[in-house]
Amino acid sequence: MKTIKTFFSILLIAITVSCSSDDGDGNPIPTPTPIKTAKFEITGNFTGHIFIVYNNNVTGNTTETVTSLPWSKTIEYPDNVMGIGISGNAVMQNPGVAGQTASLKIYYDNNVVRQSNKIADVNGTFSFESLAFIFP
Repeated sequence: MKTIKTFFSILLIAITVSCSSDDGDGNPIPTPTPIKTAKFEITGNFTGHIFIVYNNNVTGNTTETVTSLPWSKTIEYPDNVMGIGISGNAVMQNPGVAGQTASLKIYYDNNVVRQSNKIADVNGTFSFESLAFIFP
C-alpha cells in the first residue's frame, strides 16, 4: 500500500511539473481582446414567456427563455466577429395577454441599431422579426 501511495505521489508531482499553459517557447498564447460590445434587450409589459435565439458568430446559437421583462444581455466580441443576430417568439404554453407589448433591441455604442416592436395577438403570442447587425 505504501508503494502505491509513493507511486501516485511521484506521478502527481511529475504531471504537475510537466504541464504547462504556454506554447512551449516561454510566451503565453494570446487570446483575442474583446473590443466590440453589444447589448440585446427586451422591454415592455408582456407577462408571458419569450423564447429567444441569438448568434454571436463565435460560439454559435444560444437559446434562452425569458420569463420576465425587462431582460438584457451584454456581450463582448473579439475583433474578428463581423455580425450578430437575435430573434424570438412568445411561448405558446406560457402566453401573455392580448394587447401586451414587447420590444426587442440591439444596442451598439449605446445606440439602438436594430429594433422589433410587437403587440400580443388574441392568443397572447407574437413573433419578433429576426434582427441582424453587422459591426462597422
